[in-house]
Amino acid sequence: MSKHFEDHSIDSPRLISEMLLTHLFGGERIDLYANVDRIATDEERDSLRSFVKRTVDHEPVQYIVGKTWFNGMEFNVDSSTLIPRTCTEVIVEQAIEYAQRFDTSPIRIADIGTGTGCIAITIAANIDANVTATDISHDALALAAKNAKQHGVTEKISFLHGDGLDPISALPYFHILCSNPPYIPNEEMEKLDKNVREWEPELALAGGADGLEIIRPLVQNGANHLVSGGVLLIEIASSIKNEVLKLAMDNTLLKDAKILRDRHGDDRFLRAIKC
Repeated sequence: MSKHFEDHSIDSPRLISEMLLTHLFGGERIDLYANVDRIATDEERDSLRSFVKRTVDHEPVQYIVGKTWFNGMEFNVDSSTLIPRTCTEVIVEQAIEYAQRFDTSPIRIADIGTGTGCIAITIAANIDANVTATDISHDALALAAKNAKQHGVTEKISFLHGDGLDPISALPYFHILCSNPPYIPNEEMEKLDKNVREWEPELALAGGADGLEIIRPLVQNGANHLVSGGVLLIEIASSIKNEVLKLAMDNTLLKDAKILRDRHGDDRFLRAIKC
């Protein structure tokens, strides 16, 4: 399997092979080596051949096995949402850090475009917070609710359907507003890796002609939903960092606007404070 994946330019061929086998047989990856003499059934071999074909067709292995890891926690995933990525964990780290600066408890946090719920759920699992998680996709919200139940934080998160900031328009102000919105400029969509471009939902990727279609209203109006000293955290594309930073600096309700890097050293986030 590993050689076959390598011949088809699939990243991390050995790891993907182990993930597929573990999904097929159950247990953990270490069990593959503890049970090397296990004989696969004909049905299991047929399933594995199907997994291999789907992988060679560049379907993300996370969709095939139906799960991924984010911030040390396992999340269910499907094609209704983006696959959580390690770079996004910085939003969680920043939210937890700034939450400690408020005297209020529980902290009120909004996660706009929650997808799998990975940001909202990880935050809720680590601090005393009331989290409102929104998404325009009903399927995404159903998946996020499933993940919240799996991690025992259902009572700490409210899931609301709607576009952008609309679902929170009538709610009390938040201490932290975070989002990993669609931000890929149209001209960059075709340059994405095939496993992203052809498999992950365009609704969660495409940010319009300039990449700011969803980000612009978040930066311009997000502060209207924050308490004084509240924090705005938005994941962005490195290619539009200057435009995003200018939007924040032009907003008189925001101060200390800054672009933060992800764990790979790429400019990936806007952080700004409500005046």
